[in-house]
Amino acid sequence: MYVCLCNGYRSSEIEQTARASGLSCPVAVYESLGSGPCCGTCLPTAKSIIEDAHRGRRRAANLDAPLPLAAE
Repeated sequence: MYVCLCNGYRSSEIEQTARASGLSCPVAVYESLGSGPCCGTCLPTAKSIIEDAHRGRRRAANLDAPLPLAAE
């Protein structure tokens, strides 16, 4: 889905860039993709996509962590 019509950025590009770079600011993610935001209408949606991407990353990382031992 296109999120930024000014730059032609898709949700998948924003998500992948956020995950790979660790960036959490939409402006920084856009600049990493090649150009900062123009009109800014898309920034709230981009922020939501980025937050979801990082939540998913933490959740996946937590699945690899050892389970805590139960107290006896």
